[in-house]
Amino acid sequence: MHNKNHTIGKNLFTVQRYFKIFLNHRLKEHGLNGAQFMILLILTRQDGVSQESLNERLQFDKGFIAKVAKSLEKDGYIIREVNDKDRRAYKLFLTDKAKGLKSMMFEILDEWDSTLLDGVSDENIKILENTLNGMLRRVAIKCKEVKEE
Repeated sequence: MHNKNHTIGKNLFTVQRYFKIFLNHRLKEHGLNGAQFMILLILTRQDGVSQESLNERLQFDKGFIAKVAKSLEKDGYIIREVNDKDRRAYKLFLTDKAKGLKSMMFEILDEWDSTLLDGVSDENIKILENTLNGMLRRVAIKCKEVKEE
């Protein structure tokens, strides 16, 4: 199936932009931005992740991840520890200050999901989740191919 008007990609891009605007507004009082939020979110689910792993999950530039991690460390949200297995790499851990934001972070995500899915049936939500997961797998493969060209 081919979408002649290319609306799916455009709409996904626009939704992502709105999410960034929404996140930045909700996070302003905490002095955080969307990139910091996404890193903290991953760490709430798996503390001690390496910067390299964050880069793979979020597809940010390595230098950008390092810069965001340093800002989170400076502001007291994370601790960066040298990885015992690779002295050039860091593992990131949440501080108590960051752990205190966990419920707020999930409230923000719940609010966004409620907005996105208002009026959508459970059956269609399942279809959407499966479709998006498939899209993510395919674009990850495609981007890896493009980078290797």
